Amino acid sequence: MKDLLNPYQKNSLRMTLQMFEENLRRALEWLDGREENGFLYTRKLNLPDEKKAQALGEIHTALGLIENLVHKFDLPKDASDAASLLRGELSVNWANLLDTRARKLNRYGKTHRDLSGMLDSDIQKLAEIALGLSSILGETRQEKS
Repeated sequence: MKDLLNPYQKNSLRMTLQMFEENLRRALEWLDGREENGFLYTRKLNLPDEKKAQALGEIHTALGLIENLVHKFDLPKDASDAASLLRGELSVNWANLLDTRARKLNRYGKTHRDLSGMLDSDIQKLAEIALGLSSILGETRQEKS
């Protein structure tokens, strides 16, 4: 059965299953009581015990099916470095941060004349930090090569 898929089909199947597996494993963490408390958000999964048990059963069934498909179609394991993922996300953060400067916020309506002085330097600093972290994580990858 390993030759039923051409390389593009195999890659598509692998990517779809990988994204689903990542979501399932994240759900397992939430079901296990993981909480996040930031300055701007709080995340906690609140489910009755009966629903948690149901969800756990479905997740384990899905993970078993994914494992079977991996073996059945000889799907390769992605061995990506977390630094690559973070680097990409930080680059997006950098761009999004720059889009929250006062001048850019005008697209949502007229801004207060003092906004730029109160906001832009902090946003610029955060954007520079995001870009700097992205660079640091890129350097880590190059040092290992």
